[in-house]
Amino acid sequence: MKLWSVSFSYRLGLGFHALNNEGADGSNLMQPRRIDVGTKTYDGISGEIIRRQILENFVNLCDSKSIGVLPMSAGLHPDRGPFGIRAAAKQLDGKTVLTDKNLHASVRKAIELCAVLDVGGFLAAWKEQKDGDYKAEDRYIKESCADFKEVQPVKRDSCFDVAWLISEEPQSTTITQHSAYRATFERNSRYAQTMRTNIYAGVIRAELHRIGTDDNWYLQPNGQTRLAVTAEEQHRRQIALVEAIANFIVSPTGAKVAAWAPHVFLNEGAVILTSAARTAPFVSPIEVKVNDNDQPIRPRVDYQQACTAFDDGRETWGRAFHDAKELLGVTGEMVGILKGYSDGAKDPT
Repeated sequence: MKLWSVSFSYRLGLGFHALNNEGADGSNLMQPRRIDVGTKTYDGISGEIIRRQILENFVNLCDSKSIGVLPMSAGLHPDRGPFGIRAAAKQLDGKTVLTDKNLHASVRKAIELCAVLDVGGFLAAWKEQKDGDYKAEDRYIKESCADFKEVQPVKRDSCFDVAWLISEEPQSTTITQHSAYRATFERNSRYAQTMRTNIYAGVIRAELHRIGTDDNWYLQPNGQTRLAVTAEEQHRRQIALVEAIANFIVSPTGAKVAAWAPHVFLNEGAVILTSAARTAPFVSPIEVKVNDNDQPIRPRVDYQQACTAFDDGRETWGRAFHDAKELLGVTGEMVGILKGYSDGAKDPT
């Protein structure tokens, strides 16, 4: 099995957006996310909100490619881990009751049944519930979340990591005012401060070889292999995740886009795909100089060249892109490399 890993280093120019305007002070004040570096304050878009959008893209791709996803995972329910493991247990022995004997087998089965639990990871920390805590219509939730003290919590780390997006130029820390409190069209009015514009830099990395694997295979009876799905299914999930990440960079979305969809005026970066026994390297699009009080964050002008320099044409491929169309082309090339190797081709390029 090839130890595939991929990284995306990218810069996005986002105009007139409010992707991370989630914080609120009182009923009339709104704060975007901020990142302090040295003495400067920069605009930030959290990795968690980017993860959410990548998983939404992934669910859509799974639907279009007929990749299995359990119902709670399709809705990205916060407790999709416990729900999925219970559903898997029921398929294995017809019961949702978990014990030490069927827990790890049920976790493995959940990975097999659901690509979102597989790729996105989960934490199943069982909590105690009493019968009186449920309404009659909550019986399924009761069966899915009831605690059995002899069953240990289980978790699976996500197969992909997302760094915060950080602006390349500082932004004002002025708290935004509700328009009802605005006497005049001043500089720090709600619309001037809430809808931000900047160039942002970020990194996303995915451990593609972990997809479809059973973290606890060594605890399984009967000498189970580490791969919990077929090699073909693993390959389909790998491609769907690569495409889901690329789709976010091509068309970034997040909080408040229904009313304030961002104007994307810059889309560039580099993709590194490797089959070597290591996590895919990357070169950050930014340089951090904390001792520089005037400009602690600055663009790294040669990051695309530095990323493509990893390309050896055998185990590692690096490609730069300068707009959304090129990124889609690069993504197709990376998918072709993955597919070529999965089909047994000696030289997919």
